[in-house]
Amino acid sequence: MPVFDYRQLDSTASSALYKDAMALATYAYHGIDDGFSAGYQQHGFGLGLPATLVKALIGGTDSQGVIPGIPWNPDSEARALAQVKAAGWTPISAEQLGYQGKTDGRGTFHGEAPGYTSAQVEILGRYDSAGHLTGIGIGFRGTSGPRENLLGDTLGDAINDLLAAIGPAGYARDYAGNAFGQLLDDVAAFAKANGLTGADITVSGHSLGGLAVNSLADLSTSRWGGFFQDARYVAFASPTQAADASKVLNIGYENDPVFRVLDGTSATWGTLGVHDGAKASATNNIVNFNDHYASDAWNLMPFSIGNIATWLSHLPTAYADGLGRVLGSSFYQWTSRDSTIVVSNLSDVTRGSTWVEDLNRNAEPHKGSTFIIGSSGDDLIHGGRGNDYLDGGAGNDTFRDDGGFNLIDGGAGHDTLKLQDALANLSIARDGEGTLYVRDAEGGISLVRNVETLVSKESSLLIFSKEVSHAVTPDGLLDSGKINPYALSQSGGQGSDQLLAGSQGQWLFGLGGDDRLVGGVGNDVLVGGAGNDVLVGGGGRDTFLFEGHFGQDRLLDFTGQDRLVFIGVDGGTAAPDWRAHASQVGDDLVLKFGGDSVTLVGIAGQGVADGQIVIA
Repeated sequence: MPVFDYRQLDSTASSALYKDAMALATYAYHGIDDGFSAGYQQHGFGLGLPATLVKALIGGTDSQGVIPGIPWNPDSEARALAQVKAAGWTPISAEQLGYQGKTDGRGTFHGEAPGYTSAQVEILGRYDSAGHLTGIGIGFRGTSGPRENLLGDTLGDAINDLLAAIGPAGYARDYAGNAFGQLLDDVAAFAKANGLTGADITVSGHSLGGLAVNSLADLSTSRWGGFFQDARYVAFASPTQAADASKVLNIGYENDPVFRVLDGTSATWGTLGVHDGAKASATNNIVNFNDHYASDAWNLMPFSIGNIATWLSHLPTAYADGLGRVLGSSFYQWTSRDSTIVVSNLSDVTRGSTWVEDLNRNAEPHKGSTFIIGSSGDDLIHGGRGNDYLDGGAGNDTFRDDGGFNLIDGGAGHDTLKLQDALANLSIARDGEGTLYVRDAEGGISLVRNVETLVSKESSLLIFSKEVSHAVTPDGLLDSGKINPYALSQSGGQGSDQLLAGSQGQWLFGLGGDDRLVGGVGNDVLVGGAGNDVLVGGGGRDTFLFEGHFGQDRLLDFTGQDRLVFIGVDGGTAAPDWRAHASQVGDDLVLKFGGDSVTLVGIAGQGVADGQIVIA
């Protein structure tokens, strides 16, 4: 299941839910952090921090700061409204609901009870083409107020944050009911009057707003006639988690000091320090790779909710942009709830000199495959010695990787892969669809797509080395007018092909169709591709590589010196131990990944060594 999948929904419906939840949570802030976001992007979090803070306060011609009334600022609140409408949501007014409580000029609903008056929430509706209400969105605002009352309102929210942490008992659980008890009653009545049920309600929020989401989920069965018990709950950067872990999807960056800071609803000794830990309802290993996270100097100070510098990872705009790129990644379908996902959110100042990589700071040790997601700029993306999925996105990106089995997708732009070795030490093949396969001296293989230049490291003047750039062409790697041919290979087409390797080691690519690939006496790599293929090893040390949805394959002549490699397959990153996918069927060992499988004919599971099957 991909990282943002929700309860019983399939991945398509879950992706739509995520987009709705993010639109609602973002709209609740009305662009309050636009100035800081623009300032950080332009000036960074190092020497440029003073300029970033100035922009946060007064904005500029490209963004609105938190101080209202600056004449040259664009209207970020109007932009926020346009964005949420573009996402399919329209604000519902107090008049429509028959609500008698406090609202402001924006139509935002304010907390009802003393002590909760700084709480704010948006109620929005989704309508079909005939104008009929089809859904309701509830977007709780986090710890900040509107521009005209920013300090006072934020202070009130901060008191609520503190009370949620240290008492009284049940404060966090009861927060949504105490702040908006009557409003939620009116929303339920309005929904039922329009033929809606609780399943038509989407509840979202960020930070303290996320706490409100978890609170409403906890109260949904006992309050408001149980109307909200079937609502869909997605919280961003929430400090708390609902008691029912299946009810809320809590999404956050592991290096956000607010996310999961409370152990359910109360503070612990870990609250003021590193509090990373797996929560059943939460994403647990998504990293916001920003200027703070990348800097050795900033990280000399302890990671803590009390360390204001660490809050750079908490900003709503970093959530909306960064996590949106996770959802849009070419590798999204292979992620899982606990995947290690590193999201590039560097400023323009640092992006050109800082490699985005898994530093594993202030967190439990990361395990399994690592996903690194680039930005729309020109990123430097560095995979480690494990198995990596590197997605450059837009921009002219540069990649390097230290080994293992990897998928590298350059995305749009002109992208470069630094090989960190001489061409003579590598085997580089190209299949009939343009994918490059780079095998290193240790046997690790990277599948490379949408990369236009490879850079090798060649010897120079006996003891020195130099980087040589090679243009990727259909015929080979081109440099200085010379073509370096790819490794010996054969590619099939979309029909049923039969490919037979020669006496030297070859790459065989079946591509589409039901193919038969037969290895020779050399060390071959057999890639069946889509379709139901038959793979025969032959002599030598052979590698059988499976990627994506590869069909129902049969493998003959598998020996103790051969290896199977699975990259980007259903459930692979979530369960990298091959035994979780294996079953003995008669005399054969079957490895199953979703709807795809490989049958090792005549092989017993106990006869396979751990190193022979790799799931990347």
